[in-house]
Amino acid sequence: MAKNASIKYYPVGNGDSSLISLEDNTTILVDCNIRNCDDNETYDVKKDLLRSVQYTNGIPYVDVFILTHGDQDHCRGFKNHFYQGAPEKYSESDKKEGFIRVDTMWFSPMIAEEHSNEDEDAYQQEAERRLTLHRKNDPKKNNPGNRIKIIGYDGKANYKDLDHLRAKPGDIVTRFNDRDQELFSIFIHAPFKEHLEALGDDKKNSTSIVFQARFKNASYQQDFSALAMFGGDSDHTSWCIILEKTKKYKNEHALKWDLFLSPHHCSWSFFNDRPQEENPTPKKTSLEVLDYKRNNAKVIASSKKILNDDDNPPHYEAKREYVKKVTEGNFLNTTTYNVISKIPQPIVFEVTSQGIVKPKQTEGAAKVAGSAGLGIVNTPSKYGNGKV
Repeated sequence: MAKNASIKYYPVGNGDSSLISLEDNTTILVDCNIRNCDDNETYDVKKDLLRSVQYTNGIPYVDVFILTHGDQDHCRGFKNHFYQGAPEKYSESDKKEGFIRVDTMWFSPMIAEEHSNEDEDAYQQEAERRLTLHRKNDPKKNNPGNRIKIIGYDGKANYKDLDHLRAKPGDIVTRFNDRDQELFSIFIHAPFKEHLEALGDDKKNSTSIVFQARFKNASYQQDFSALAMFGGDSDHTSWCIILEKTKKYKNEHALKWDLFLSPHHCSWSFFNDRPQEENPTPKKTSLEVLDYKRNNAKVIASSKKILNDDDNPPHYEAKREYVKKVTEGNFLNTTTYNVISKIPQPIVFEVTSQGIVKPKQTEGAAKVAGSAGLGIVNTPSKYGNGKV
């Protein structure tokens, strides 16, 4: 029996790293925050990735890497753990080091303008290498390890000649790593053109890639089995634009969600400006976004333990707002949800015909339980035509 698709939220402290695995073993990594594991209390994300991805000729590869934006806590470890350069030059020493090849990069032009760390620089340089191949129409441009998709609009850099590689807000992507998917698609929400203007010090966060991941269990389904929202560090201004545009173009089905990864590690910035004490009232638009939740939806906070103190994010008041919408039991913190021998474990959800189910907690890193003991998160509900 074919395995179901799954979403794995890694426990990476105040950072993001999520792995989507599809029925055909396609893997999509959303951000990475691979940290040093010397303290014996840090989950070994790299080790789990090497167990989870596919291999070709002994080379580990992820089908797609989506970097929502270039903050360190979303790309930490890219330079040291992912292969950069011409894929045909991947060596035996690279294999021994466990460098993971990225078959297809998703690249936002905003990364080119907001350099702040060496991992972001490495991602940008690798993207530019691939873009150059496409500009030169190199015969190797579409080989695994050279593929790239541009997400959103150009800032100062001009990639207009590569528009055939581009996906913009409102687009639905159904092709991943040169393969069409019938049961999985992504609706692109952001960044919009408006995100390229002003926005001050939070420009990088405001230009995060935001998308809805859509899952089916059968091609004939008129609805989606599961909907997961990813938003990087997007703030309330971004979500206000997303809400306005999505409703304007009658794409409200793209706002529905079963799993909502709280932006910016459960920061108050999703609800209003910071500091929270000076802006204590959540924006109506942010609350409306949360109201698009489906039955028994979950909010995942990829953050350190959430305390009622001044060390934020995560913001305790942000958690309170999420809990008001989904209840305490449906608010999951990656640091505290499942801890074994002092080491937080990933939160894994499996997509079934009955909706998303949460594997029973088991000992051992990233073990996925069978159907026994699984709790239904969502029963599929019909809306729109569900087309992908």
